[in-house]
Amino acid sequence: MDAAAMGLPEAPENISSLVKSQMMLKRSTSLESTREKAHRMWSILKTVVHISSEKIRRHDWKPLHLEHGIEHVQHMLFRKAIHYVLYNITTQEYICMISETAICIYHCDGRKKQELTLQEPIQGLVYAQQINQYVAWTFCPQLKVMSHDFQTISNNWSKQSITCCLYNEDLNEIVTAGVGNVCTWHFYFGCRELMCATTVTKGLTQQDIFTELALERAPVLSLASIRTQRCYAVCGKGVAVIDLPKATLLSYEKHLHNRKITGITLVENLRCVATSSRDGNIKIWDENWNLQMVFVGHRGPVTALVIYPHGPYLLSASEDGTLRVWSLELSDKVDEIQMGTTVTRLGTKLGEDSIFSCANQRLDLWTIKHLYKPHTSIGYTVMAIKASSIGPASQFPTRASCSCADGTARLVSPDTGDIITTLLLEKGQQAMDLDYCLAREVLLVLTNQGDLLKANSLTNPMSVRWKVPASTQASQFCCFCIYKHTVDTELTHARWLQAVAGGSEEKIRILGVKDNDRFLPIAGHLNGFLSVLDWSSGITQYQVQAHETGKVLTLVADPDNHHLLSSGEDNTIKVWRVFPYAQESLSLLMNFYSAHSATHLCIIKSMFVAALQNPSCAVHAIVLYDLRKKIRKDHHPDDDHKEEITGLCACAELKIFASASRGGSLKIWDHNNELLRIINLKAVANCISFCNDVGTLLLGIGRNLYLMNNVEYLTQQHLLRIACRDVSDSVTDVTVPISSTVLDSLSVEDSQRLRGPRSFKSTEHPVAVSEEPDEESMKKQEELKEGYALLAARDKEILLIQRGELRRKRKPARTKEIREEGFRKYMELFYAPIPKMEVSELEDFDSSEQLTDGKQISPHRYRCTNIVKGFFPPLTMPEPWDEITNSEKQARGLLDSSEAPIIPISLDGYIPNSVILRLLWPMELFEILESESAQSVESKLELQVESKTESQVESGDSKEVEISELSAEHSSILLQKLEDMEQEQLKGEDQSGSAVKMPLPVVEKKRKLPTSDMRKELLIRRSSSQVQTTGKQIPLPTFITMFQGTAWFDKLFPHPDASIFPPDLTDLAFAEMLIMMLGTVDYDVKEGIASSLVFLLQSRPPKLTTMAHDALITALNGPDPPNHKNQQQRDFIRTALWALKELMPNSQELLMELMAQYLQSDILHKNAIKLIFSDLGLLDPHNYFEKELNSWIAFEKASESTKEKLLNLSNKWNRKWTRKFKEHIQEAFKSLKKGKTLRGSVTVPRSASSAGRSPSVSATTIMIPERVHPGSLAEVNPIEVVNYFCETQLEKDLKEMMVAQSEDVDKRMSEKSKSKNTVLFLPNKQRERAILRLGEASVTETSFDKFHLPPITPGSLSFDIGRVIKLALPKINLNPFPSPIDRYPLDQVLITLRHSAQKYFILERSHVANYA
Repeated sequence: MDAAAMGLPEAPENISSLVKSQMMLKRSTSLESTREKAHRMWSILKTVVHISSEKIRRHDWKPLHLEHGIEHVQHMLFRKAIHYVLYNITTQEYICMISETAICIYHCDGRKKQELTLQEPIQGLVYAQQINQYVAWTFCPQLKVMSHDFQTISNNWSKQSITCCLYNEDLNEIVTAGVGNVCTWHFYFGCRELMCATTVTKGLTQQDIFTELALERAPVLSLASIRTQRCYAVCGKGVAVIDLPKATLLSYEKHLHNRKITGITLVENLRCVATSSRDGNIKIWDENWNLQMVFVGHRGPVTALVIYPHGPYLLSASEDGTLRVWSLELSDKVDEIQMGTTVTRLGTKLGEDSIFSCANQRLDLWTIKHLYKPHTSIGYTVMAIKASSIGPASQFPTRASCSCADGTARLVSPDTGDIITTLLLEKGQQAMDLDYCLAREVLLVLTNQGDLLKANSLTNPMSVRWKVPASTQASQFCCFCIYKHTVDTELTHARWLQAVAGGSEEKIRILGVKDNDRFLPIAGHLNGFLSVLDWSSGITQYQVQAHETGKVLTLVADPDNHHLLSSGEDNTIKVWRVFPYAQESLSLLMNFYSAHSATHLCIIKSMFVAALQNPSCAVHAIVLYDLRKKIRKDHHPDDDHKEEITGLCACAELKIFASASRGGSLKIWDHNNELLRIINLKAVANCISFCNDVGTLLLGIGRNLYLMNNVEYLTQQHLLRIACRDVSDSVTDVTVPISSTVLDSLSVEDSQRLRGPRSFKSTEHPVAVSEEPDEESMKKQEELKEGYALLAARDKEILLIQRGELRRKRKPARTKEIREEGFRKYMELFYAPIPKMEVSELEDFDSSEQLTDGKQISPHRYRCTNIVKGFFPPLTMPEPWDEITNSEKQARGLLDSSEAPIIPISLDGYIPNSVILRLLWPMELFEILESESAQSVESKLELQVESKTESQVESGDSKEVEISELSAEHSSILLQKLEDMEQEQLKGEDQSGSAVKMPLPVVEKKRKLPTSDMRKELLIRRSSSQVQTTGKQIPLPTFITMFQGTAWFDKLFPHPDASIFPPDLTDLAFAEMLIMMLGTVDYDVKEGIASSLVFLLQSRPPKLTTMAHDALITALNGPDPPNHKNQQQRDFIRTALWALKELMPNSQELLMELMAQYLQSDILHKNAIKLIFSDLGLLDPHNYFEKELNSWIAFEKASESTKEKLLNLSNKWNRKWTRKFKEHIQEAFKSLKKGKTLRGSVTVPRSASSAGRSPSVSATTIMIPERVHPGSLAEVNPIEVVNYFCETQLEKDLKEMMVAQSEDVDKRMSEKSKSKNTVLFLPNKQRERAILRLGEASVTETSFDKFHLPPITPGSLSFDIGRVIKLALPKINLNPFPSPIDRYPLDQVLITLRHSAQKYFILERSHVANYA
C-alpha cells in the first residue's frame, strides 16, 4: 500500500533527496530567518519520521523467516594456520593462539581486544575457572601456571609425556595424558604451583598415545564425599576408561571404530558416551560400551565432536564441509550448516551460547538463538496440550493440561513450569483426549480404551470421581470437550475458592444464591453421534447424530458465541447452537462441506480456523471461516505446510493463530489468514497451545515442554498493543502437595511417574548427589576443613612475612614434655607411629571344673575360622592328637583314649568325603568290579538301576545279584549308622555331665553277604521309607496309566505301583527314563518306546528331544543294526523313522538315515520312506531324487552292502550338493543387491497333521532384501538341498527339451514351406457369447460394439473385509494344444523360498468399462 492510496502526500524516495531539495531551495532564496529555518527543519523531521514508521510497518507485516539454533556472529581469517583456540567463560572472550608464542584475544562478538607475545612456546591452554588462571603445556614436558594476563607464575616439570590436557572444574585439578600415561595434578601454595598427585600407567603401553580427553561430572555432595569420577582417554580406535580418585584403569576398549577416533563427549543426563571417527560415523554407547545408536550422514570423515550447549544434542564437523546437529531424542539430524571448508576443532560450554569453529586459517564465532526455552521436564513424550482460563488473570490462574506417553495426565503452571497435580492411569492406558474445568477443579480424560474419567484436581495424585466404561457405551467415545457456561464471574470465583478450600467441588455451598453455571461434557462417538453427559454422574442426557459416515474427529466449544463446532470423517464441519439449560441442548445451525477432513479446529472471536488434511493427496491446508460475514478466507497454496499438521491454536485477544507440522516448522497467521512468521524449530512439535492472551506459546517437543515468549515472533504492532494494555498482576499458582499415604501405597514405577517431572527453573544442570553421606565421608570432610584452615593460616603468615609485619614471638621454655613431644614428632618423620601394645589380663580358670556344654567353649585363638563348611567340608590341617587335651576331647565328643582314631574324622565334628565313599563303596564291591570288564559291569549296573524288578533280579546271574545286594546292604548300613549317631547325640544331650560320644565304625570288620531273603526285606524297607503307607493305593500318573495294557509297557513294568512311579514323577522324567532304556531292550519294546516318546515330548524340550534323536539314531546304527528281513526289526525301523521325523524334521542325520534305508529296503518300505520325504517338504514330481539314489548302486548290491558304506555315500552326496546350494544362494544375493525381482516356486512343507496331502507349489514374485544375516547360510534345511538338486535337474531337462522343440519347429516350418496350404474362412454363425470367467476381465481402451456392461456402483461391501485377500491358489492358463514342455513349471528360481500366499486385490469402487 503506497502513500497515495492512504490519502497521504507522496514522500520522496529517500531522506537524502529530501535534504537536497531543501538545500537547493535555500540557495535560490535569500537568507532565511531563524523561525523560518526552524519551521523548515521541523518539516523535514516530520516527513522523515512518517516515512520511517511507514517503512517499518510495511516490513513488519511481511512474512519473516526465523530459525531456532546456531546463528553466525563473526568470520575471521588469519595469515597462518591457527594453533589453538580457547573460550574464557569468566570474561566471555576467545583466546586464539596464532602460533606457539602469539596470542590474540577477541570479544564474544568478534571484536579484537588484545594481542600478546609469550616468552616461551606452548602447545595448548586450559582455563581454570575457579582460580581465574591459565595452565599451558609443552612437549618438554612441562606445565606452566599463568595468570589472567598470561604472566608465568611457575613452571612444573613432568616425568611423563603430555599430549593433551583438561581442567577438572569439579575438583579444581588438571588432568593430563600422554604416551602410556594419565596423570592428575593438584594446585598448591596458593594455587601457584602444580604437583602430580596420581599417575596411571598400569595396563598401558608405549603404543598407547592419547589424543583426546573427556571427564564426567563428579557425583559429589562436597569435595570430601567423592566416590568416583571416570576419565575417558582416546587412543587410535579405542578408548581407555580411568577412575581418577582410585588411579586405576577400569576398562580399555580398543576397537570401537574402524578408523581413528577424532572426538569424544559425554551426555550426562542420558548416561551415554558419544564418539566420532574418520569412518564418518558417530556412535552412542552406554556405560558398559553397548552400542545404542549410530548417526550416519556425513559424506566424509568426522573431524570434531562436541556436546551441544542446550538439550540432548551433538554438534559435529566433517571433511564434507558441513556442521551438523544431531538429536539424541529423535535419533536424527536436526540442523546442517554449510561451511565450505573442513572444520578441525569445535568448542562449546554447557549452558553457554557461545560456540567457535576452527578451520586451518579461519575462525568462525557462533551463538545460539533461543526462540523457545525449556520450561518443564516431563521425561516422556508430550502428546497433547490444552490451556484453560475462564476469567481475568487477577482472579483465576492459567493452567495447561497435558497428556504424556507414560499414561499420565498433568496440570502445569505456564508461569513457573511446575507440575500442579498428576493423574495416574492404569497400566496399558493412554490419555487420548483431555479437558480441564478450572471453575470446578475437575479434569476429564478419555483413555485409549474408550473410558471417560472425571478426576478431582485438588488431590495429588488425582482421585477419580466417576468413570464411564467403554463397555457401557453403544458406540465408543473418540473425542470430547467441556462446554463451560458461566453467568457471574464473581460468583464463579467465590465457588472456586470454596472448592479449593474444601478439597473438591462437593464443598461448594452458597446459601440463597442459585448456581446458574453449567458445565456440559460433550463426547463424539465412532458412529458419528454426539452425546451430552451429566456433569455429576456421566450419564448420557441427550444424543444426536452429527455426522452420517465415519467418526467424529474433533470438538471445540465456543461459550462466548454459544456455539459448538464438530468435524467428522464425512468431510463436514458443523456448527451447533448450545442451550445449556435445556434437555435437547444441541441444535444444528450450519454445515460446511470440504473436499478433505478437518483434523484440527480453533476459534477466534466470530471466526474459526480448520486444518484440512489428506495424507494420500499431500494436502495440508489451513482455511478460515467468518461466521458473521459468512465468507471463507484462503491464502496462497505455497504458504501451506508440506508435512502433517500436528497442532493448531488461536489467541483471540491478538487475533492470531499458530500451526505446527511434522516437518519442524511453526507458522503464525493473522485474522485474514495471511502468513506472518515462519519459524524453523529444528524439532518436531507434537502439540502447541497459547497459554495466555499476550501470545505466549507452549510447545510439546519430545519429552519436554518448551515456552516461546511473544517478543520472539510477534510484530511490533502486536507488541505495542500488548504494552498499551492495562495488565493486572496474575494469581500466584501453587502446587498440590503429594499425599503421603497414597505415596506409600504406590509402586516404584508409579512413584517415579508422580515425582519425576520438574521445572527447568529449579536447576539448569543438576548433578546427581548422594542423599545421605556416610560417616567416612563426613569424617574426611572435617579433616579437609581443618587442613584448609591450616593452609589459610600459613598463607596469611607468609603474606605477613612478605610485608614485614610479622612480629617475632617469644619461644616457650624447653621443658621435659616439650622435648619428648619434639623427639616423638621427629621420629615419626622417619618411622611409622609406634603401635600400642596391650597385654590382656589372665582370667581365673579352674582346671578341676568339668565342661558340660560344648557350645560355651570359645573358639581356638589361632585356629582358622573362615573355612567353608557343609556336609562334605574340605579337609583342613588337623591338630596333632597328642596336643588335644582330655577336656577338649570330651567337649568335641571324642573317645578319651591315648590311641588316635582309625577313621580320620575332622576335629570340628564333620565326616570327611573319604569316609562316606568307603561306606558307600566297600572293598568287597571293588574286588567284584575289578574281576569284570568295565563294559559288562557298566551294562549290568545300568540294567540294575533302571527298572529291574524283584523277579528279574532272582532270575539273573549270581554276580549281578551279589553286586546289587552289596550296594543295597551298605546303603542301609550307612542309614542305620547315621540314625544311631543321631540317637547317641540326643541321648548325650539329655544326660548332664556326660560328654557326647560318636561311635566310630571299624573298617577291618568283615560283614556277611546278605541273601536274597535279606534283599527282599531291604527292598520292602526302602519302599516303605519312600512311600507313605495309607489305607488306599496311591494312583499312578495319567501319562503312565495310558500306556498300561500295551505289550511293551507290561513287559517292562509287570507290576507298576507308587514305588516304581512316585506321584511327583513328571512326563519328561519318564521320557528320559525310556530314552536311557532304549539301548537295552528288545526291538518290540523299542518300537513301543519310540512311539511313546513322540507323545511324551509334545512340548519339544530341546535337551530331551536331542537325547531321543541321538538314542534312535544309535539304535538304528549300532554294531548289529536292524534289517528289513525280520518283521519285528522292520516295524521298529519304520516307527523310528517316523518318530525322528516328528521330533527333529530338520536333522541332517535323519536325511542320511532315510537315504541309506531307502537303498536297503524293498519296494513296500521304499513307498513308506517316500511319504516321509514328502512330509519333510520334498518337491520331486518327476522323481529326480529317486533316480539319483537308484543310480548309485544296483538293488541286489544295495541290499547286501553294509549300512556304514551307504551312510558314507549319502553323506558325501549331501556335502557336495550343500556346498553347491550355498554357492548358489550367495550368487543369488549378489545379483539381488540392486533390488531385482525373482519369480519361482515356493515350497510349502506338510505338517504332521496334514498327512496324506501332497505339498503345494505356487508361483509367486517375492522381493528378497539386499542385506542378509551372516548366519542364514549356516542354517540351511537339509531337505532344501534335495529340492535344489531336483530343481537343477529340472532346469537341465527343460533346456534340453526346449532345444529339441525348437529343432522340431524349424523342421516343420521347412516342410510347410515346401508344401501348399489352404486357409478357409469360417462362416459367421449366430451363437451365444461365452461366459466371461474370473481372471479374464481387464481394463482396455478398445470397446466392443453393441456390448456394454453396467458400471459397478460405488459403495461399501456387504461384509467387513480388507482390500487384499490371500489365497494359495495356483494360476491356471488355458492351453488346448499342450506340449511336453508344458508339464514343467516355467520361470523356475533355483532357490527355495518361504511360503507367500497369492494376493487378490478387491476393486471395491472400480468402474470397468469393457471386458476382453
